Amino acid sequence: MTDYTVSEIYIRKLRIARRRTLAIKIINVIILIILALAVILPILLPWFFVFKTRLEFSYSPWSLPTQIRWNNFQEAWVAIKIGQGLLNTLWVCMGAIAGTVPAAAMAGYIFARYQSKVTEVLFYAVLVGYFIPVHMVLIPLYQFTSRIGIVDTLPGLFLPMAAFGIPFWTIIYRSFFRGLPGELAEAARIDGAGHTGTFFRIMLPLANPATILAVLLVFIGAWSDYLLSLILINDPKLFTMQLRIAQFLNQYGTDHMPRYAAAAVIASAPTLLLYIFGHRWIIRGTLAGALKG
Repeated sequence: MTDYTVSEIYIRKLRIARRRTLAIKIINVIILIILALAVILPILLPWFFVFKTRLEFSYSPWSLPTQIRWNNFQEAWVAIKIGQGLLNTLWVCMGAIAGTVPAAAMAGYIFARYQSKVTEVLFYAVLVGYFIPVHMVLIPLYQFTSRIGIVDTLPGLFLPMAAFGIPFWTIIYRSFFRGLPGELAEAARIDGAGHTGTFFRIMLPLANPATILAVLLVFIGAWSDYLLSLILINDPKLFTMQLRIAQFLNQYGTDHMPRYAAAAVIASAPTLLLYIFGHRWIIRGTLAGALKG
């Protein structure tokens, strides 16, 4: 009788534990679905408007379009001058990559391989820059760029982007290089390679996952930037895509929402395509950095 009671209690506790596990799984799935919708819906939202006329949007903004119309893309390209905006944004992205990735890679290598009290102090000095929010330094940043004569220029935009990005990517590169075997650098020196040759020929190619990850994310971040562009760029000829679209919305409001949606789709297309084709590199670089770090 006692053995039967004990087994019955054990089965009952096991069922309760399974129900709790199932409830936790259901809650986790619901939370993940909500987070996924928060990311996906802003991307899908413009497609409800982009194929409609202004009249159709006014009467039924959330219904499906009665006909696929591509003229909103053509009108948006001309009205917002998307061609010039794409070119300006591309220059900013290339400048941000050129200013961020090489400097972060070399700094990360030095902090990983040449450890001393001096390099430790310098590393923590760089690390402090990672914790300084952009909003704190907008006024001094504008004053500084104005004094050195690069305000309202594309270099005056992508150089601050690189300055804000270098601390984070220095940390990433440092973790990568610290995870690589030190014998590789010693073998290269025995073969006659100097510090520069060891870095560029041996160590940097081994950090390709970090480099590809840095290039992709710096490009996406620079392409999507709005705050720094708004503060540092005043000339309409130098407006990036985000500024041009925001300017169009400020001028016309929601009266031209289909055209605005078309411009938003065009502006987001490069980063979406880049992520679709490069997401495996992003995942690989993130996992490699986590394992090595």
